[in-house]
Amino acid sequence: MSAQPAQAGNNASPSTYRELALKSRREIHSLKRLVSRFIATCSGKNNLVDQKLAEFRDVLYSTQDVSALLPRLAVIERMVGHQNMTQAKAQSHLDEQFHTSGETLQRVTGLPAQLKRDLRDLLAQPANGDTERTQHLIKLLQLYERAVTLQVARPRTQQTPDIDNDQIRRVADELQNLITELDINGQAGDKLLEIRRELLTDISPATVVSLTLAALKLILEATQSERRASQQFLSQVNDDLVSISQQNTRAHDHATQLRLAHQGVDQRLDRTINDIEHELKRKGAAKANPEAALTQALAELKVIAQENKALKNREQALEEQLAHNQNQLSALAEQTLDQHRRVGDQERKRLLDPLTRVYNRAALNDRLEHEYRLWKKYQREFCLAVIDLDHFKQVNQQFGYEVGDKALKIIARSIYQCLRDTDFIARFGGEEFVILLPDADDETRTDILANISHTIRKLPLKFKNERVSISVSIGATLFQGEDTPTPVLERADQALYQAKNSGRNQIIWC
Repeated sequence: MSAQPAQAGNNASPSTYRELALKSRREIHSLKRLVSRFIATCSGKNNLVDQKLAEFRDVLYSTQDVSALLPRLAVIERMVGHQNMTQAKAQSHLDEQFHTSGETLQRVTGLPAQLKRDLRDLLAQPANGDTERTQHLIKLLQLYERAVTLQVARPRTQQTPDIDNDQIRRVADELQNLITELDINGQAGDKLLEIRRELLTDISPATVVSLTLAALKLILEATQSERRASQQFLSQVNDDLVSISQQNTRAHDHATQLRLAHQGVDQRLDRTINDIEHELKRKGAAKANPEAALTQALAELKVIAQENKALKNREQALEEQLAHNQNQLSALAEQTLDQHRRVGDQERKRLLDPLTRVYNRAALNDRLEHEYRLWKKYQREFCLAVIDLDHFKQVNQQFGYEVGDKALKIIARSIYQCLRDTDFIARFGGEEFVILLPDADDETRTDILANISHTIRKLPLKFKNERVSISVSIGATLFQGEDTPTPVLERADQALYQAKNSGRNQIIWC
């Protein structure tokens, strides 16, 4: 009776194995189908990555050995990682310009209330993902198109009472100042400079809107150009790595063959030596023929010597191939290091104002947050001041923007030289600068601000053989109580407004 269950269990084993095999095949097929759908979903962002993913999918269905997929997965992972970093920087730049352009359009007067509501709602919507970001950009371009169409279609007699020329002028001034804060080279940079030249002339409101739209498009083109450059670099690095990997594989196979060949030569040499020793021991035997044995052994040694020479030549060729591979790796490492340096330079440039070479608003936000946290922790005196150049627009209008830019550079450097090593200066926009004075007592901060005002007023500025004196208005305040950076900036801006309305060339504390 005990033997029957065992026999039944043995009969059920093949069926169980078949079921497991079928289940395994179904799971593998489902997994491959899932991977294919995932690849299809991820496609469309980068042509090179799409190509590698398609190759991976083809290999996935054509091979049963998962280990063959691992090198391809490693390459794809590196490419996706680099692409994500590049895309994140481009998206951050694009988001900033999107809101800047939207805010510029908001300040244009004479637009219908519905258009302004649509624009306000659009700017308030968060962009979660590339699809929504693209939709927002398209909607912003559509709003600009509606604004331009309305401005052009409206008769000039109807435009005059509705449009505040001073506000249009302020929009144009702010846009041309924003252009100076962009670090864009090449053809797009040249076109942006042309737009800035037009903005500094007397232009119609419709032209201001058109130039704003053109600037937005140029910034998008520059961002896409940077993305293509990064893709080309990644493609070149990937091709080099694949080539080096293939060469190393061939070199490894060659080295294996050489090792086996050396083993064969060593074995034949051992046999020949053994034969010689054996013949020498039989020298006294009746049928011994040592001369014939030595002649045969000598011939065998000559053959072995020739084969050994051929192996040395092959070893030399292998060493040359490995040296070539090492040179390729060194060159690739140098290219990667150069790219790393360029990325570092770009990161530093991202925090610098390209015109004045002092820090920009992005760097100000980071430093202000850092100093604010230190102030909250240690409660040391912390001063923030906003500096505005008095009547600086007249310098641009009278002498041209190139002269104005030169003056801005000189003034920014002069303010920087008045500060301590622990202080901070950033261009806040146009002809405004913000300085941070951490851990500065009343006498120190008062002396610094007075020295800045005096130094700029005494600068020997001379344009077109005409001496020009520029003064500054300064609004300053201290962090107190439960302050956060935003209200402190607003308070300093209010103090600056009071200084300008009180006759300028003053320092007002708030």
